[in-house]
This record gives sequence, C-alpha cells and structure tokens, in this order.
Amino acid sequence: MATPVTSPLRSNSDTVTRSYAGPIVLAVLLLLFGAGPAHAQTKATINRKTKSFDLVADIRLDHRIFGYAAPDTLAKKLLLFSVFTNDVKDNPHHYPLGAYYGTSDLPKGDDIRFAAASASFVKLTYLAASKQATTFYIKREFIRFD
Repeated sequence: MATPVTSPLRSNSDTVTRSYAGPIVLAVLLLLFGAGPAHAQTKATINRKTKSFDLVADIRLDHRIFGYAAPDTLAKKLLLFSVFTNDVKDNPHHYPLGAYYGTSDLPKGDDIRFAAASASFVKLTYLAASKQATTFYIKREFIRFD
C-alpha cells in the first residue's frame, strides 16, 4: 500500500502562518485601540521662555487634571481642569482655586505660571488678580513643554 507524500515545507509554513496570525492581529488591535487613547490625552502646555501655562479643552478628548497642594496625589486638591460639566459647573467639589474646562475659563486677571519641575510633578503658581499667589502641583504626565 502506497503512503501519500506530503511536503514538510508546506505543512510547516502553513502551521507557522496559522500560529503567528492570531498574536499578530491581536498586537495590531491592541496598538490601535489599547495604546491609542493613552497618546491622545489632553495635555497642558508650558512655554519654557515665558513660563506660561495653557490648557485647551477638547471635547473629543477626556481629561481630569488635578492641582494638588503638595507633590503627592494624596495631598489636598486645590484645582481641577476637566472636560466634564458635572466636575466644572459651579465648582461642585469646592476646590479652593476653582474648577475649569481650560485656562481660557480662568477669572479675568488670573494666571498660572510654571515654577519648577521634578520627575513626577510640575510646580506651578496660581496668580490671582488680587495679587495673591498660590503654589500647586500637577502630575508631569499631563504636561508638555514647548
């Protein structure tokens, strides 16, 4: 009785193709959908020359960025920038420096300036129109330097 002859190259390449196709497709999907939003988050911009701080809200990108009293996420929250109306309208959580969509919503005459940076946090100064200055900290991951 004759035994059918199969090509070992063909069956191996088919096996290799089938065994890698699933993980490759999964990796591509993770890059497109899993990592995408992490790169598409709202970030505030600090101009190195003028030390100005600017955050432009984009309704298509969620953001909730807190300003803390100390460089620690467990410290008192002093300020919030958020895209969510429930976080911002009438400052419902009573943050001492307020809750805003972006820096364009700060009260007239108020300003935020860069003071210093560390590995994890950026130190900023909130300058109120009344000339009162308050230091606060934002996690560095939400900041971009120009």
